[in-house]
Amino acid sequence: MEEWRLLDLGALPPVDTQIIYEAVAVARSKDLVPDTLILCYPESPLVCIGYHQELEKEVDYSFCKSQGIPVVRRILGGGAVYLDRGQLFYQIIVGKKSPKVPVSIKDFFRKLLEAPTKTYQDLGIPAQYKPINDIEVGGRKISGNGAGTVDNVVNILTGNIILDFNFEMMVKVLKVPSEKFRDKVAKSLEERMTTIKRELGHEVPPEKIKSLLIKNYEETLNIKLRLGELTSSEQEIMKELRKKYESQEWLNLSYMRHPDLARRVKISGTTSVSESAYKAPGGLIRVTMIIEENHIKEIMFSGDFWIYPQDKLAELEKSLTGIPTNREEITRKIRSFYEKEEIETPGVTPEDFAKVISQALE
Repeated sequence: MEEWRLLDLGALPPVDTQIIYEAVAVARSKDLVPDTLILCYPESPLVCIGYHQELEKEVDYSFCKSQGIPVVRRILGGGAVYLDRGQLFYQIIVGKKSPKVPVSIKDFFRKLLEAPTKTYQDLGIPAQYKPINDIEVGGRKISGNGAGTVDNVVNILTGNIILDFNFEMMVKVLKVPSEKFRDKVAKSLEERMTTIKRELGHEVPPEKIKSLLIKNYEETLNIKLRLGELTSSEQEIMKELRKKYESQEWLNLSYMRHPDLARRVKISGTTSVSESAYKAPGGLIRVTMIIEENHIKEIMFSGDFWIYPQDKLAELEKSLTGIPTNREEITRKIRSFYEKEEIETPGVTPEDFAKVISQALE
């Protein structure tokens, strides 16, 4: 039976909960460590934003700073979320050539979420896998998950078992247009999300959940998990990555890649800045563009959608630079990029990207 390493790391500094899986993935991509399952949780709260999100549009950064809550950008897609000791994180790092995991991202999620789904069921909660990347109970989300790659040779899955959740703080850290709208967000969260404590009416010891999760991953993947430790190489990689994760440049990544948009260029008779947002089934897509003489001079996408490989979004933006603002040509260009680069965006189509551009132009 194939052996994987188990890293049961317990409480970690909040930023380290996001650094750890990239560090292990980097080490795995160099064949320095085996396929690994990480279990951990943050020793204190943090706010985590998705790789493609714009900080100032998603999070009330001033509020977070006033509360001493660090805001961290992760290397995976998805949306902004408040995290604390009420969630147990599971993080899987596995080589892309492993026969234990499917190739397509949809099948990858389906296979690797069998274990957490079964864990909820073992606790007496009738959880079910909800494509693309959620686990639900009666239509309410009880686990959020993300995936990505490192160096195109290692797959990453991250997710959480939600023991309890601070709905009030989650609403406070989000950027909303008004306090009235904040109340609507709070009500929506309460209706669309649930926890172990809410479902069972009592708390469950984290150690019991960990034992079930380990057992279920061994059974669903037909592997043996052997307890291990971080290697000196991984610790050194973490040390280097921490510089990135704690930097303002990484936090402001979206606009750091688009300095002209960050400056909101001076508008002339032939130049304009256009913005729009569109909610596709797979997530929110935002676009900001500089239009000059009916051509796209610069374009930036952001949002809580998922794109695999995740670094291809910048290449998609580059492929659209300089083309006329014609919807048919834009759609054709995006479709061609998808086919050439073998892009996967669960729940989001090339037509969705073309639609948000068209909205901005209108």
